Amino acid sequence: MASSQTLTRWVWARWGGSPQRAVLSVVTVGIAGAMALPLLVTLWRGATAGGEMWSTLWQARLIPLFAHTLALAGAVTLGALCVGVLLAWLIERTDLPGRKIFGPLLTATLVIPCYLIAIWHVSFWGPGGLLARIAGTLFGGSVSVPTIYGFPGAWLILVIATYPYVYTLARAALRALDPQLEEAARSLGAHRLTVFFRIALPLLAPALAAGGLLTALYVLSDYGVVATLRYETFTTAIYKHLAGRYDQAPAAALSTVLIALTVILLLVQQRLWGRGRHYYKASARALPLVPLGGWSRVAALGFVGLVLVLGLLLPAGVSLYWLIEGWLHPTPSAVLWGTSFADLVRYAGNSLFSAAAAATLALALAWPLAYRAVRYGQHGIARIAQAGQALPGVLIALAVAFVLHRFVPVLYFTVWALILAYVIRFFSHALQAAESGLARVPVRLEEAARSLGHRTMSVWRRVTLPLVAPSLAAGWTLIFLNALRELPATLLLRPPGFDTLPVRLWIAAGEGFYAHAAAPALMLIVLSLPMLYLLRAGDTPEVRYGE
Repeated sequence: MASSQTLTRWVWARWGGSPQRAVLSVVTVGIAGAMALPLLVTLWRGATAGGEMWSTLWQARLIPLFAHTLALAGAVTLGALCVGVLLAWLIERTDLPGRKIFGPLLTATLVIPCYLIAIWHVSFWGPGGLLARIAGTLFGGSVSVPTIYGFPGAWLILVIATYPYVYTLARAALRALDPQLEEAARSLGAHRLTVFFRIALPLLAPALAAGGLLTALYVLSDYGVVATLRYETFTTAIYKHLAGRYDQAPAAALSTVLIALTVILLLVQQRLWGRGRHYYKASARALPLVPLGGWSRVAALGFVGLVLVLGLLLPAGVSLYWLIEGWLHPTPSAVLWGTSFADLVRYAGNSLFSAAAAATLALALAWPLAYRAVRYGQHGIARIAQAGQALPGVLIALAVAFVLHRFVPVLYFTVWALILAYVIRFFSHALQAAESGLARVPVRLEEAARSLGHRTMSVWRRVTLPLVAPSLAAGWTLIFLNALRELPATLLLRPPGFDTLPVRLWIAAGEGFYAHAAAPALMLIVLSLPMLYLLRAGDTPEVRYGE
């Protein structure tokens, strides 16, 4: 009895000094451990792989996979940085016609899954695609068109899919710059290009570093684009071992290398970023717009139009074409690959349910960790809980399947296993949203409510929740959008009969039946577009309180 009381007092003293904080600490440790479990399982299985397997992988595949993955990640990151910065500068700093309309449209590709963009580009540029049909009709006979497969196609599609990460951050940073800095440089005779490269660009470094890191991590974890365009990387090799050969040991070994590559990338970014500090003062006065001349205006409009065509208009137009083609010219394959309206509604319901459940559960689990990190300054557990962000969906699915099969077989290949994988995959979004929202709520407001006799739940419901609701809504929307279009984890973990919209369009398009993939693709876009409004509505101005 005495030892038990001593242990209890030690826990309270070590983890908070009160029963409430001790319970909170235990809960947060449990949640963080669950979120980090896929990373630990993957590392353990890779570390326990035999030396012979590592030798075989090293001789046969490891070096080419490493080179392919690094080359694609580096090229896409560089391309996304160039495209994103140029677009942000054109929208925020020039008198480009229609820039208020182009600004929101350039972020719309965020709601279109990148593998869907790749599928529709293949159906347009690929052999026997729309471009070949049009060229054959105009010029007669068979006309060869440029191939989109391989590295060039994967690079183009991934740049189109990831430039919004850089664009949104760079645009916000440009909007916050102090115009006095550029005015001082211009008064000393500096050219506009000199001002941009020596004044504006260094001040954009934090935004560019964050956008570049997000882009590189996305490329490392991507499966849909590289699989569609037949460019082999670590993720495609891992999925082949899992889905095609049912050989999990080499998949775990390759996963370990991919995790190590991701960690190295994070350390390099932190090392480079730690060499300096960037300070600038935000100003309420808007930056002066740069007037575009005749040819420069035409070139700028052409560049913006090309990006919108490749990322938004062409995928939407091709989807509509194949949908109408399927209606006007039905084929016998429609019996096998066609989707009735009732089935389409069922697939949409499956997608909505799993995505909404994952977003809600992720926020519920993230709240205790965010509260402990913000209110008590204990961020270590929160960082551990975000380990799943470094893993692609295929690795998380592999680890979840392994753990559930071994320890909780009743959940193996159920919809709850799929939802758990979604929660782990996008838990970082929930935690960041909860932390940012809670940081805006002054502690003195909660203390004042407690001094008036309100209990903890009453304070949370009447004071804290209304103030953090916008941030939580934005986090919920981000998780919902990402879970709605998640493909690799869904392919591996979905239970029999629980197909989602991404699964149906992927299976049909993978067999070349583009007309039958159009309906679920358009439905996925229609369900995603309203989320942009919710995301913008959740981005409310910061509430300030007097001291």
